[in-house]
Amino acid sequence: MNVALTLSDFPDRLSPMVVKELRQGLRTRLFGGVLLTLHLMLVLLTLLSGGAENTAVVSGWFDGIITLVLCIIMPLRGFSAVADELKSGTLDMLALTRLSAGRIIFGKWAAIASQSLLLMLSILPYVVARFVFGGLDLFGEIAALFYKWLAGVVIAAVIVALSTQRQFWLRALVVFLPLMIGGCGAFSFIVMSRMGTSTPSGSMFYFFTKSGGGTAPLLAVVMAAWAIFFFLSLAATRIAPTASLLSVIKRSVHLLMIFALLLLGWLTSAGVASMAALVVSVLPLLMMDALTERVNEVPSVYAAFYQRGCLGRAAMWLLAPGWVTGLVYSALLVALAVGCVGWTRSVEEAKLVVVSAAGVWMIAALVQLFSTRRSRDLLPPFIIFWLLVNVVIAMLGSLLVMPVAMRSTTAKFTSLLPQLFPLGYATAQPADKAALLDLGVLTACIWPMVLLIAAVLAWRHARPARQEGWRMIHCQKGGTAV
Repeated sequence: MNVALTLSDFPDRLSPMVVKELRQGLRTRLFGGVLLTLHLMLVLLTLLSGGAENTAVVSGWFDGIITLVLCIIMPLRGFSAVADELKSGTLDMLALTRLSAGRIIFGKWAAIASQSLLLMLSILPYVVARFVFGGLDLFGEIAALFYKWLAGVVIAAVIVALSTQRQFWLRALVVFLPLMIGGCGAFSFIVMSRMGTSTPSGSMFYFFTKSGGGTAPLLAVVMAAWAIFFFLSLAATRIAPTASLLSVIKRSVHLLMIFALLLLGWLTSAGVASMAALVVSVLPLLMMDALTERVNEVPSVYAAFYQRGCLGRAAMWLLAPGWVTGLVYSALLVALAVGCVGWTRSVEEAKLVVVSAAGVWMIAALVQLFSTRRSRDLLPPFIIFWLLVNVVIAMLGSLLVMPVAMRSTTAKFTSLLPQLFPLGYATAQPADKAALLDLGVLTACIWPMVLLIAAVLAWRHARPARQEGWRMIHCQKGGTAV
C-alpha cells in the first residue's frame, strides 16, 4: 500500500509573505555564495587560530569577516526589496491577498533576518573550536556574535525602509552617507557630546554597557526592537493605503517607549539624564517620520476619531495621519525632551535641544514652501533638502565661520540657521556663549512658526474630509446628515 507523505518546509502558522521571501532568498546564488565563502574563510581562520593560539591578528580577521557578512552584506540584500515590487507593479497584487502594508514590509525584513540568523548559527561551531584552542571567553564571544546579528537586523530594517523609494540614486546616496544615521544634521552629536563627556560614556556604547548596569543587555534588545519597529513602520507608511490608521499605532508606540525609557532611568542606576540623552538622539528621526506624512483627506480616517467622542477628537490632534498633526506631535516630543534635559542637566543644554529640533522643522518648512509639498511622498524631498542644506552649511562653515573664529571673535550670524549654529556656538568666545545661545533659540523659533502657518492652511484644506467624517458618524447614531 502506497502511503502519500506530505512534505512541508515551513509551518502554516508563518506569514505567507515571510515564507515567500524566505524561499526566494534561500534559493539565490548570492546567499549560497556568501554561505560557502564565509565557511571556507572561517575554516582557514580557525586552523590559523589553532596554530597561533588565537592571536589578536587572527581574532581581528575573524571578527571583521563576521561583521562584514552580518552587518553589511546581508542587510544590503534589502536594498531594492520594495522598489522592485513598486516598479514591476506586483505590490498591488500583494495587497489583493489581504496582506496589510505592515505584513508585507515585515515579511521582507523577516526573510533577511532569518537568513542572517541561519548564518549566525552556522558560525557557532567555529567559535567553540577557537575556544578549545584556548585564550577566548566562550560566553563573551557568543554574546558578541549575537550583538553583531542584532546590529545587522537593525541595519536591514533601515535598508528595507529606504527601499520604498523608487529613486535608485537617492537610496544609494543615503545608504552610503552615514550622516543619515545621526538624524537631521549634526545636532544629535553636538547635544550628546554636551550632555556626555569626552569619553565613550557620551556614546551609544555607554547606554548599552555602562549606564544600564545589569539591565544593559535587555536595554540593548529593547532599543533594537524599537529601532526595527520604527523603520519598518516608516516603510509601511510609504506603501499603506490612504485610509490606513498606521500612524495611530506607531506614534502611540513611540510615546509609550519614550515614557518607558524615562521611567527606566528613574527606577534603575541608568539615570534619567542618560535616558533623556538617548531620547534626544532619536528625536530627529521621530520628527522626520511625523513631518513627512501626507495630509489625509479620507473621511473614514477622521470618522474613526469622531466615533470615540471627545477623547477621540483630542487624540486626533496627535495621532491622525498627516504632517499637520505631526507638527503637534513633534512639538510634544520636543517639549518632553526639553523638560527632561532641563530638569536633569541644565537650561543651557535644554536650549540646545530646541535649536536641534528647529533644524528638523526648518527642513519640513522648506518642503512645504516649495512645490514639493504636492509630492505623493514627502520623504524623498525631505531627504534631498536635508542633503542640500547640509552641503551648503558645510561650505559656509569652512568659508565664513572658521576665519571669524581664527580672529578670536564670535560668529553671531550663525544664529540665523539652526544647522550652522552648533559650529558658531562651539567656536564662540566664552563670554558670548550665553547671549549667542539665547539669540539662536529666538531665531530658531521662526521655523516652527512658518511651519505652523502652512499647517493651518493645510488643515483648512482638509476640512471637507473632516466634515464628511463627522456626518458619517452622525448618521450612524441616528442623526440627519446636513
